[in-house]
Amino acid sequence: MAEEKEEEKEEEVYDKEGREELVESGEISSGEAGFMQGYEEAEEKEEKEEEKEKEEEKEKEEEE
Repeated sequence: MAEEKEEEKEEEVYDKEGREELVESGEISSGEAGFMQGYEEAEEKEEKEEEKEKEEEKEKEEEE
């Protein structure tokens, strides 16, 4: 349960709305927000690639 709350906080910080709120409140700079955006995009790309690999493996197994 504590892990879920911690994960939610992390998501709030790394999503677009969370970053914008932090910049507006002065808690982070726009440069830091840009860095965090890059982190988010890289994470999403990695997840998509992993998903694609799993699908390809599944298709190969079905062909056999």
